[in-house]
Amino acid sequence: MKANRLEDEYIWVQELQNRMARLEKEQQAESEAEKRRLKDLHWMHCPKCGQTLSPEQCGSVEIDVCPSCKGVWLDMGELGTIVETAGKGSFFHSCLKLIRGGKSRPI
Repeated sequence: MKANRLEDEYIWVQELQNRMARLEKEQQAESEAEKRRLKDLHWMHCPKCGQTLSPEQCGSVEIDVCPSCKGVWLDMGELGTIVETAGKGSFFHSCLKLIRGGKSRPI
């Protein structure tokens, strides 16, 4: 009788562990699906005003510019590239010209 109870307990524990592992995988898959859904929902939209961002080439860096609020958004590593190439200042002037709609204004 005691051996049968130990077997039942062992089987119950195994089934519980399998169910928990399956639930964890399902939750992870749902979590990944939710991350993808949110990325698709917000991809290339301005975090400030929600408008669609416009990718613009400035020197060797592609920046994302919001046509509505004129926000400029950089991907990882792009700021470092900008800083490295800023020796003459022409990069910043061309970006400011682009952001301001082609009009050069004093800073």
